Parts: sequence; structure tokens; C-alpha cells
Amino acid sequence: MSRGFGPDEDAVLSAMTKALAAGPEVYRPSKFWAGLNSVHVRQLQQQGFDNFKRTVNTKYFNWRILGIVRHQLGVVAAWLRRPDLAVFRARFPSPSYRPGGTVASFNPPSAWIYKTFVAMYADVLARHDPLGLVSRLEEPAVGNPFAVVHRGRVISQDLCNSIQELYSVFGPDGGAIASGRNLEVAELGAGYGRLAYVVVSASPGVRYTIIDIPPALYLSQRYLTTVFPGVATFRFRAWTDYADVSEEFERARIRFVLPHQAALLPGRSVDYFVNISQLHEMSRPQVERYFALMDRICRGRVYTKQWLVSRTPVNDVVFRDRDYPVPGRWRTLYHRRHPIQSMFFEALYEVG
Repeated sequence: MSRGFGPDEDAVLSAMTKALAAGPEVYRPSKFWAGLNSVHVRQLQQQGFDNFKRTVNTKYFNWRILGIVRHQLGVVAAWLRRPDLAVFRARFPSPSYRPGGTVASFNPPSAWIYKTFVAMYADVLARHDPLGLVSRLEEPAVGNPFAVVHRGRVISQDLCNSIQELYSVFGPDGGAIASGRNLEVAELGAGYGRLAYVVVSASPGVRYTIIDIPPALYLSQRYLTTVFPGVATFRFRAWTDYADVSEEFERARIRFVLPHQAALLPGRSVDYFVNISQLHEMSRPQVERYFALMDRICRGRVYTKQWLVSRTPVNDVVFRDRDYPVPGRWRTLYHRRHPIQSMFFEALYEVG
């Protein structure tokens, strides 16, 4: 093992995996995720943490050319309404890693499409960005991202998606983020923590709890503690009684827990609960359990973003946008086709 994944890191991942296996079966990976997790662990062991944005992350929410062309051309249409030729001067310094290798790369034509799309996306977002996130934030170099240099700043597709999602969750004016007030945010299935990076960067009042399974929980913990070295963090550990960890947990700005540990958190303790492109990859009993979890611990709003129609044969499930077990007492603030990823929907609910 090398490239940032050695014995110490393997021990952390093993401890997470062991603790997850000891918890209730409903919180263990679905068949779909069990298979994908095996691939991701192997990628981390072979290519390391230092390259995870070009290995594991290609199965999270970082779209390659086919995904962009199939259902994200709305970005191009929006850019064409107020075109700026600066996008054609964007640079993609490292599109290729190793020809013929196992780390994702772009050939010259696809690299041009990719960098131009990301630059257009950033420009479209910047037209209505009251928090100034497009100009304030840059894509961290950690993980060897597909970084694009545009207008003198390092950006990425992940950064753009996360900024767009922040405004979807908190409102077009930034809402509670803009006010800087104290907020408890929880995200189920955070990938490597791309949205957490943007939300925590945007407001000093945010406390962010990531609920996930390994290896994603390992990735987000290592990533966010690397990019936020001075931020108080509650790292994963095995615990079964919230009272034993409550003081440290509540003091931390970023926390990492397994799903069955999240079930032990205090009721109505979260202001915003987020899930992006993960529920449809679970079994129906798991989805029902997680909606019950949201209903119990959230006192504010729930944001979800999923495929309009998702078929996962290995789980023997099909989910459409109206199939999710949203509690009847929740009030729908919006339920709409996603403005960027047109094959997705997003919904925001007020928890009663």
C-alpha cells in the first residue's frame, strides 16, 4: 500500500467496517453498495488516498463526458443566454494521469469539452451568487482532482455542484447560511465530503454531521480533517451510548458517525438534513428506516436529490420520484426537476 494509504489508514477503515458489521442489519450496505464498496476499497489500496478524486469519486457525483452530454446541457443553454468567451481560455492542467492505467483520465477532445463545461457552469453560478462562493472558494488539491483553472481560480465540477446544492438547500439568498447563525446540518451519504467542504467554508456557525458507511466515511473523515486542520472534529469511534460522547460531539464542528450511531442522536437536534443521490441505491426497508430517522432527528428541513427513475436490479428495486415514503405531516416546499442534472429531481420539505 502506498500513495497515502498505509497501515494506519487501513486500521481506521477496518475499525469502521467492523463496527458497521456489529450494528443492525438494516444499516449495512445494500447488495449494490456491498459490491461497489469492495471496488472502492481495492482502488484505495492500489491507487491510494492521494488519487481518490480520480478513482473512487468517479462513482460518486463527478460526471464524465457521457453524463454531461446526456443530461447537463442546460448549463450550456444558460451560458448561451449571456455568453462570455473567457470560458474558452480555461485550462485543464492535468487531464491525463497515466495512459492505460486504472486512474481516470481524459483524452484531448474530451478534456476540452470537460474544462469548457466546468468553466460555463462556474460562470452561470456566478450570475446569482449572493454569498460570493464562486469567487471565494477553490477546489482543494487533496485527492488529485480534475481541476480546471478559470479566471485565475482553481475550480471543479464537484465545487460547482456543491455551490448549486447549497443554494437549493438554504435558499437562493443563502438563507440561514448568509445570516451566519448557528446551524446543525446532517448529511446521509456524503461521499468524500464535497458539500460539507462548501457549507462549512461558507459559514462559521455550521456544525456538520456526516452519517455514512465505509469506505466513504473513511474518505470524508480523512479529507475534511485534511482541508480543515484547525477545525474541532469528532472522529469516528465505536460507541453505543450518546451520553458517553455528547460533550465532545456537541463541541465539534464536523462529526463522523455510522448509521446505527445516528439512530442514537437526540431527537429534533438537526436543522437541515441532506441526502444526495443515494437513497435509490438502498433496499426499500432501508429507505423507510432512513426516512424515519430523518423524521425523528430533524426539526427543520429535509433536502433530497435523486434520479427521477432509478432501477437497481441487484437490489430488486425501482424508485420513481414519488415513491419515497415522505411522512404525511411534512410540508413540501418544492419538488422539481433538477435545474442542472435534468434526469434528477430535488425536493425540500419542512418537517412538521
